[in-house]
Amino acid sequence: MKKLVFFISFFIYSGYYAGLAIIFSLKMDELSRFYTIPLRIIVVLVMLYIIRKNWRNLLAHKLSIYIFLFVVFWIFYILKVLYTENVSFGNQLNNSWFEYIFFALTYVVVPFIAFLSVDFKAYKNVILDAMIFSGFVMGIVSTYIYGALLITGVGRLSMLTYETGENVLSPLALSYAGALTIVLCIHRLVVIKETSKYQKLYLYATIVFAFVMFLLGSSRGSVIALMLTLPLFILYSPLKQKISLIVLTIISTPIVIWAIEASGSNIFERIGNTKEDQGSGRQDLWINAFDHFVEYPLIGGRIELDYIYPHNLILEILMSTGIIGFFLIIPVIFKGFKLSFFHTKNDRQNLFVLLIIIQGFIQHFFSAGIYTSTILFVPIALVFSLANNND
Repeated sequence: MKKLVFFISFFIYSGYYAGLAIIFSLKMDELSRFYTIPLRIIVVLVMLYIIRKNWRNLLAHKLSIYIFLFVVFWIFYILKVLYTENVSFGNQLNNSWFEYIFFALTYVVVPFIAFLSVDFKAYKNVILDAMIFSGFVMGIVSTYIYGALLITGVGRLSMLTYETGENVLSPLALSYAGALTIVLCIHRLVVIKETSKYQKLYLYATIVFAFVMFLLGSSRGSVIALMLTLPLFILYSPLKQKISLIVLTIISTPIVIWAIEASGSNIFERIGNTKEDQGSGRQDLWINAFDHFVEYPLIGGRIELDYIYPHNLILEILMSTGIIGFFLIIPVIFKGFKLSFFHTKNDRQNLFVLLIIIQGFIQHFFSAGIYTSTILFVPIALVFSLANNND
């Protein structure tokens, strides 16, 4: 079972994108679906096997009301996908209608239930190690393929597409994967306190590779994700370690700033231009999404407007599922946060779950669509599992 849990944890985020980066580097992007869909199906089949083996953990669950709300929300969302396809005659969706259902089930619903069924205490280190290793692999692949671009002054990986027409890995995937891997490695070093010198070397190397991904992506959202998660190491540390971490932060900050500027990353420029470019056009998306919600407040309207989702989790929920959908899924997310803080306070080795939830929430607050919100709902499932098995 450990190998299976490691496998699905590896591919829920960074490991998936590592393979995609290789395909793009081989100029085989037109064949990417022959990688993404079969892999997703294999991962889901493994998850279903894990659910079958652990189905007893789902019976009489202490948080069954929240699981019920989660399931009802996604049934409602799938109905709204069909509604959007029907009322717009296919002219409002960026993808085929069945793809949204496939994404919702394979990226969110099945992973949530699979990790919910797993005994968190028994497999938490396996899950953490798999996610760090996936970041390590993605970091090596990304650095090998794209690392040289940093010193050329490309600024952000997507600029390569604008300049040459070459398809590249999503800068958002790179940046958020880098940010997530960095904090998970720090968790291993600071909270779990690895003693093996080889393990420490591996973690430090992973942080370096993850930082390269972070720079290549140059996402403002991932900067916010780091700013909200890194201080938690100080907050949940004993006094002596608090002082050490504060001193280390003061010393390392100028070095990090120098590295960003020396690398040619345009992340500071993008932060400075946030007001001028309205968050890369997000302001208009948010206004349109809110207006659509006001027009259909109770059950929401379409899941996308003019082929695009709002790039904001809360507005997307309101726009597509209305007040009903909002009050179905927000309690689940809120409970996930609440339990994460509670269990981190009781045992700071659980901090990594809170780190993932925050990073996932920030990512979907500024970028990704809710139907691919794996990195938000998987850690919520993990902390639900912890709460269920906690004596």
